[in-house]
Amino acid sequence: MNKEIPVLYGKDDNCCACGACVNICPKNAISMKKDRYGFLFPAINSDLCINCKLCKKVCAYQNVNETNTPLKTWVAVSKNKEKLKKSASGGVFYTLADAVIKEKGCAAGAAFDDKFELSHIIAYDEKTLEKLQGSKYTQSSTGLVFREIRKKLNDDKTVLFSGCPCQVAGLKAYLGKDYSNLITVDLICHGVPSNKAFRDYLKFFEKKKNIKVKKFSFRDKSIGWGKNGSIISEDNYKFKLYETAESYLYYFANSLILRKNCYSCKYADSHRTGDITIGDFWGLEKEYPELLGKNKIDESKGVSVIIANTDKGIDFIKKNRNLFDLYKSSFEKAAKGNTQLNRPSRYDTKRETILELYADKGWKAVDERFNKNIGIRKYAGVLKSMIPARVKRTIKRFK
Repeated sequence: MNKEIPVLYGKDDNCCACGACVNICPKNAISMKKDRYGFLFPAINSDLCINCKLCKKVCAYQNVNETNTPLKTWVAVSKNKEKLKKSASGGVFYTLADAVIKEKGCAAGAAFDDKFELSHIIAYDEKTLEKLQGSKYTQSSTGLVFREIRKKLNDDKTVLFSGCPCQVAGLKAYLGKDYSNLITVDLICHGVPSNKAFRDYLKFFEKKKNIKVKKFSFRDKSIGWGKNGSIISEDNYKFKLYETAESYLYYFANSLILRKNCYSCKYADSHRTGDITIGDFWGLEKEYPELLGKNKIDESKGVSVIIANTDKGIDFIKKNRNLFDLYKSSFEKAAKGNTQLNRPSRYDTKRETILELYADKGWKAVDERFNKNIGIRKYAGVLKSMIPARVKRTIKRFK
């Protein structure tokens, strides 16, 4: 007799790869497999499956509609100036996670290993927490971290979990109940390329420059608060990466290499999955020009938005408010500069062309396509980075 095996997602856009099904399976029958573009999807080992269907029930992406709505919103900048420099925006995640760790709790988030594979880990100390710091524009694997988190919660340890909204939703569905000692933080997410594509881009860069990459930063504030990055080689030479001049950064920013479900993401609106939502406060110069300038917020160092979506989130921010320069705002103002608080990234048919080219011929072919089509736009990011912050502020204010 044929054994009945659950169909986990059907179409690709029905799965976000949050990992809840992997973690819930009592027989460890589910693992994540890469498709031809490197995107992760759950696969069931039919020899181990007992057809309990827990994997189907736990899928928040298909089964759960979020009802949280924003309660309070702030403009925020960490007072820890050293850590602010290393953060992508206003240093909110690191500052909150550090506060939890200092009270003998722990923080879970995405970290690169020495091969630039991205996965969720748990940090118990400042050294490990630094690995979680900074934006990472590629999808992380949650592995079995949800199981670890449940153990910590049941041991009465405070846990701060940070991830894309779908990962927060996956954790909540896996846990099946609210824990007073869990604080969830969802990121304002543009969408995620595959980690394989990112690592293949790095290998291409290494070969092109004849170097070995030691450190990669998606957001390098030495170039200004924005979307430019950098690479440091093993011999400590620094390469500046401008969003308009690098194929990976450009195709990511223009939503051309994202996971299929990101274009219909159910979490890209005001119904957030976390107790707290964090991201950049883009458009601050238009909404709050009075906060910028001499002896005020220095936007070149990065500025965050904090959105509290639950009473727990409000209480947690109030408890740690002395760690930030906080200014009251509104969800509506924050959403003006953050598209993914209103809608998912727009789908473009060029996505299929680029990903098929990548799957067939590798990142070198993708980079060649980029350079062939980008033209003089390639130098826009370089020129923009040379404009002083006060001049940029004035220009943006009147756009």
